[in-house]
Amino acid sequence: MKKKFTRREALAGSFLVAGSAAMSEAKVAKSVTPAQTEGPFYPDMDNDLTRVQGAKKKPAGKFIYVHGTVYDKEGKPVELAVVEIWQTDNNGSYNHAGDPRQADRDANFQFFGRCVTDKKGHYTFKTIKPAAYGVRENWQRPPHIHYKVYRHGFEDLTTQLYFAGDPLNAKDGIFNNVPEKDRSSVTVHFNPAPQIGSDLAKSIADGVGQKKGLEKDTTVGRFDIVINAVA
Repeated sequence: MKKKFTRREALAGSFLVAGSAAMSEAKVAKSVTPAQTEGPFYPDMDNDLTRVQGAKKKPAGKFIYVHGTVYDKEGKPVELAVVEIWQTDNNGSYNHAGDPRQADRDANFQFFGRCVTDKKGHYTFKTIKPAAYGVRENWQRPPHIHYKVYRHGFEDLTTQLYFAGDPLNAKDGIFNNVPEKDRSSVTVHFNPAPQIGSDLAKSIADGVGQKKGLEKDTTVGRFDIVINAVA
């Protein structure tokens, strides 16, 4: 006579079978998933926002370079931190379906960039100075660049870079939400490229793969960032 199993015994048995199957599956060597082409729609995510794949023209606007170092709270450079930026073009448009200014969007501008810090914690971007844009009738956002920085072992940081001397800064609600003592840490002075040292100019140019050096009519700003380690 066949033994009848209770429902509890049957369930226990099924878990044992499933568990043993999973264990044997885990021991089987896996084949690496085949690599394939990215295709034509993989977005540009390098650190030069002035070059767009397939574009025949340069973006409109004033070309600038932004560089800096990512540090931890102890002042040590953070290697392999991912630094991402996004911003408006020279028309004040974002590359986003929710932006009502899409008809004016500059197709020759990249809008988004990504850079990974080197052994010294350095990062570099080439981009344009973003335009101001209206949020509502009595509020116009000043030129700014959005930043997100992340690294394993650290808290993600999302912040914004502002341009020193812009009169809209003092009227901006988001900028004014930053404690007054900390506003200088998110405000950057840009200087003409010919006025910075030759070694720094070469380092910045190398950082964006530009063999001819920095253009004389561009400006350069330094934005250092401090991120907090996970407790």
